[in-house]
Amino acid sequence: MFDKFTILLIILVLLLIFYFVIRLGAGKKQDIENSKGLTNYLFGVRILIIILAVVGLILWFFI
Repeated sequence: MFDKFTILLIILVLLLIFYFVIRLGAGKKQDIENSKGLTNYLFGVRILIIILAVVGLILWFFI
């Protein structure tokens, strides 16, 4: 159906979309900078996306 490179590209694009949707839902940039809770939340989201990207990359090697 899809070749190996296309699957990796789709995974990375979905993760980027996931991050931007959460980032837009968190509020304005000024609100995020002023709120310690939102800053920590977005840091956790970045870590989660990095972990998902690494797992996706490892699984991609086994396709």
